[in-house]
Amino acid sequence: MKKKVLTTTIATGLMAAGVLTTQNPASAKADTVPTEDNATSTNEVATQESDAKTIAQDNVNTAQTNLDKSKADTQNASDSLQQAKVNETTAQKAVDEQTGKVSDAQNNVDKAQVDVTTAQNGLTAAQENAKNATETNIQAAKDNVATQEQNVATAQDQAKQANDAVTEQANKVADAQKAVNDAQKNTSAAQNNVNAAQKTVDDAKAAMDPANVQATVDAANKAEAQVNKDKQDVAKAQIDLDNAKAADATRQTNIDNAQKAVDTAKSNVDFSTKQAQEMKDQLAGFQNLQTNAQKVVNDLVSQNSLPTFNFTNDQLNLTKLLVEDLNHIITTQSYGSNAADQSKYFSAWKDSMTIPGDSELNKKFNSWKDTNSNDINEKINMTNITSEQVQELSLFTAALLNQIRQQLGIIEYTGTAKVTVGTVDLALQVAQLASQKNANWGHYIYALKQATYDHGLSSEPATDKDDYSSGINIYGESAQSGVTSLDMTMARAKELIVSAISDMLFFDGHSDMGHTVAILGLYNISKEYSLGNRSEVLGVSLSSPIKEKDNDFLVDYTLHILEYDKFSVDLNNEVHKLNYSTEEDAKQVATKMTVEIANPYNSEEHAKLLQEAQSNLTVANEKLAQAKKANDEAQAILTKNESLLKVANSNLAKAQNVPVQTETAQKVLTDAQNKLAADTKINEDAQAKKDAALGDEAAKQKILDQANTNLATAQKALANAQAKQKAAENNLSAKKAKLASLQQVANEKTQDVKAAQVALDDAKNKLAALENAPLLVKAAEDKLAAAQKALDPVENVLVSEKSKLSALKQDLADAQADVTTAQKNYDEKLAIQTKAQTDLDNAKKVLQAIYDREALEAQIAAQEKAREEAEKNGYHVDGNKVVDENGNQVSNWTVKNGQIIDNKGKVVSGLTINKAGAVVNKTGQQINSKNVVDNLQANKRTQAPVIQSKVAGETYVSTVVVPEKAEVNILPQTGEKESKTTLVGAILVGLGSLVGLFGLGRKKEY
Repeated sequence: MKKKVLTTTIATGLMAAGVLTTQNPASAKADTVPTEDNATSTNEVATQESDAKTIAQDNVNTAQTNLDKSKADTQNASDSLQQAKVNETTAQKAVDEQTGKVSDAQNNVDKAQVDVTTAQNGLTAAQENAKNATETNIQAAKDNVATQEQNVATAQDQAKQANDAVTEQANKVADAQKAVNDAQKNTSAAQNNVNAAQKTVDDAKAAMDPANVQATVDAANKAEAQVNKDKQDVAKAQIDLDNAKAADATRQTNIDNAQKAVDTAKSNVDFSTKQAQEMKDQLAGFQNLQTNAQKVVNDLVSQNSLPTFNFTNDQLNLTKLLVEDLNHIITTQSYGSNAADQSKYFSAWKDSMTIPGDSELNKKFNSWKDTNSNDINEKINMTNITSEQVQELSLFTAALLNQIRQQLGIIEYTGTAKVTVGTVDLALQVAQLASQKNANWGHYIYALKQATYDHGLSSEPATDKDDYSSGINIYGESAQSGVTSLDMTMARAKELIVSAISDMLFFDGHSDMGHTVAILGLYNISKEYSLGNRSEVLGVSLSSPIKEKDNDFLVDYTLHILEYDKFSVDLNNEVHKLNYSTEEDAKQVATKMTVEIANPYNSEEHAKLLQEAQSNLTVANEKLAQAKKANDEAQAILTKNESLLKVANSNLAKAQNVPVQTETAQKVLTDAQNKLAADTKINEDAQAKKDAALGDEAAKQKILDQANTNLATAQKALANAQAKQKAAENNLSAKKAKLASLQQVANEKTQDVKAAQVALDDAKNKLAALENAPLLVKAAEDKLAAAQKALDPVENVLVSEKSKLSALKQDLADAQADVTTAQKNYDEKLAIQTKAQTDLDNAKKVLQAIYDREALEAQIAAQEKAREEAEKNGYHVDGNKVVDENGNQVSNWTVKNGQIIDNKGKVVSGLTINKAGAVVNKTGQQINSKNVVDNLQANKRTQAPVIQSKVAGETYVSTVVVPEKAEVNILPQTGEKESKTTLVGAILVGLGSLVGLFGLGRKKEY
């Protein structure tokens, strides 16, 4: 047991040190170590093993906990990654779908833009056409129509002549073809005659043979009978031909009559078609006239729609008191720069005109909507407003101000606001300069100063120092600035004007009522002009800065209301002459500052325009009714004529479908005549042969000679027929070539008719365009307005869809970023899980190694015990030697490959070595010195083992006697005991190195 303890201690120490070694346990024998030391070492080993096992189990538990947590983290990360990928797929799908919608929206915008461009081009063409719609050009267009009609008639005549020539030549080609056919038949007949003549010659030669006489007579009789039959056939064919000619004459008469009916019906249809199209075009033209006339009436009916301002009794009374007082002050007294605040009623009037911002009155005028369809559809580019749009805004504003002054009962004192060519141009210039200079609020002094200078209202031009905006001005402008949508229309602009006037009327206390005084025309009160003779000129425009917009929806704007009292533009007024130079007056004249533009919003002017429009509508309705009736009649006539043409074509087809009989009957007659002629010749020859056959030799020779003569004649006739056929074929080719040439000319003439008709249609269209120029311009304007109206919503849709796409792309980018983050997190968690799994596997290996070592130590202990028992109880193996229970070596036995070998190299039968190294018999009993002989005898051994023993330093050899016939395995002699490194020690050393390699340590917290 001391040996076991020592070996285990060494192994344990090696394991703790983690050193792989092959140290031989034999170098440390049991008898060299005190027993008490061995006991102490055993206890220490046990304690170390217990601690190592506990630490290893703790490490396994910790590693398992870490792995479980890591797996949960990894699964969570995996779930997050999968969800992120699902979100990414969903976002990508949404982007793809929205991209399609954007593409569709872009296509719609492109199409709408093309429609706008087309309509704009159409309007430009209509306007250019209107410029050319002079009486001279209209008469020239009518003359051109007449010329083109004559050209069509001429072309039709020439085409008819060419087609007639083609028909005539086609008949000649048909005749030539018939001649060729006849020549071919003649050639064929001539060839048949040659063949017949040749046969006659052959028959004549044969007739000279006496053996053929009877056959010749029979042939002659047969030939004569055939001739008689042929004569009957010819007579019948002649009768059939006469009948066929009569039938074909009737057929041709029917065809001619049917063709004439078709030609007449076709001519009627052509004329009716042309007339029906003309009536249809005329109807469309009058329909457009009526539609446009109705639209003008409708627009005028709705055009005079002005918002009505309601005033309280205090406002009405105080305003009139103020104005009357001002008129008295201004016309009878001297006053400062602002006479209004010198009136005793000014303060009370100011208070009455100022209303709360949340009042119903304020809400009313700030929510007024223009419902005029033209205004709604007309788009305004505030950075480039047109002169026409400025004029419309000016007329609207002037009418609105006049209505307000009328309601307040002060118009006789203030006079009316008028719009002139010059004020429109001035307001347009102010807007243009403000936009170009990017002015975005208040009174832009540069634009006001320069525009009034250019129009003769001020004496100094603008300079760079005037490039600023101000809250006040001396240039006659009332302005309002704000922010509005990019989608500016005429309706929206008028709504802004109403809102601005409302603000200037009821919310101007902060400006000491300066805007209110201006728009009510109080500056027009002057001693230079008596009541009823006062007025002002006015212009209104919109501007917006030309710069990059802050966003895609809102834009800055400024509304410019420019008013100038009468004496400012009255060149004959003495006060005017004192304040304005001749140069300024010249500018006013040049810019037409006093050339008034009729205001359709004024009741008298509006009524006049409406009456005129309604009169035009009445005329248009009458013309439309007449055109509709004419169109209906033309269409009915066309339908009737088409029906008659259909009947005529049917009758012609029926007549043409009657088969032609003459040609067939003629062929039958000709064939019968040809057959009669041929058979007559045959008969004549047969009769001659018969006579010759019955005659003498001289007569037969004469017949042969005549047959040869006839053959030569037939051959000559064949050559002539062939020559005539060739000539007929050449003539046919020439006729066909001429027909092709004539057909080409006819085709060209037909194309000339079509070209002349196109030119005629074009001339008519141009004439119609000139005659209806105003309506075409109006129609083109309506078409452009409709196209622009259609463009706006699709552009808005495109902007909306692009905005959605942008948001969805951002969502996709976020989703992709989430996938990247989730993937990174998953990879990190998976790496942690992999390491945790590795740590658990390693911890389990260490723990298992400890369990394996304990099992191995138990096994080794059992083996050691069995070996010690084996050493005490009998023969046992020590290395490759056999030793008895006394430790003596059996010298003539050795151990090799786990078997006992005698000194002859043979295996000792009946004995084996068990696991403990004991030598046992077949029953498993260990043999010893006492029973070895019995066992050898049982196995018929003849040679006993030789035992060497040492006693007091001497060697004695004893031999066990066995029967002579028994085979004895010689035991090897016993030598000195040696300690060898056992397999058990090597295993322990290796196990120790394994444990040391993995290490035993304390648990780590994560």
